[in-house]
This record gives sequence, structure tokens and C-alpha cells, in this order.
Amino acid sequence: MAAPLVALAAGLLFSASSAADNPARDLTRVVYEFAVTTYCGTHDREVDHGFRAELAAITDRGGFDEESARRQRIRGWVEAEEEWRNRGLGGFRAWCQSEGLAAARHFQAISRGERQP
Repeated sequence: MAAPLVALAAGLLFSASSAADNPARDLTRVVYEFAVTTYCGTHDREVDHGFRAELAAITDRGGFDEESARRQRIRGWVEAEEEWRNRGLGGFRAWCQSEGLAAARHFQAISRGERQP
């Protein structure tokens, strides 16, 4: 019984570290989080500024060509749209209270220089 749990934990740790090392996934996630702020009404000037700073930093670090970066941005918007469509009104509110507020705070912190993009 313990062996399957250890294997599962190891797999989760490997996936998390692989995702963290994958700049393409990071670019998609940043766009997804920004899109959530627009769906949830948590978008403001600081969010926009922080998003643009993080998007530029990740794009530069990833060394993406324009087409690859465009595809990753589109994927982020599509993932947010799909998530929005999959939620009922109650789920939408919870999504905004959790992910919408967290994403807004993240981008605002970057805008204020409290967090690195």
C-alpha cells in the first residue's frame, strides 16, 4: 500500500519540477491568469502593467520566436475560456474569489516591484 503512494508522490514532484522548468508552460499560465482577471473583474492598470512585465520577462527567458510565443499566448486565453465555460454561476464566483484575486494580487505585486516577473 505504501509503495503506490510513494510512486504517486514521486510522480507529482517530477511533474511539478518539470512544469517549473518549462518556460512554454509558464508563458501559457501567465496569459491564463491574466485572462482570469479580465473574466473576474479584477483587472486594473496595475494588473495590466504587471502582466506585461512578466510576459516580456518570460518570453525573453524562454527565447521564443514570435510564432511560438503567439501559440503559447493563444493557449493561455483558450484555457481560461474553457475554464470559464465549465463553471456554473456558483463555480464562477468561487473561481474569481480564488484564482481571480490571486492572479490580480500577483500582477499588482510585480507592478509595484514587490515581486520579480
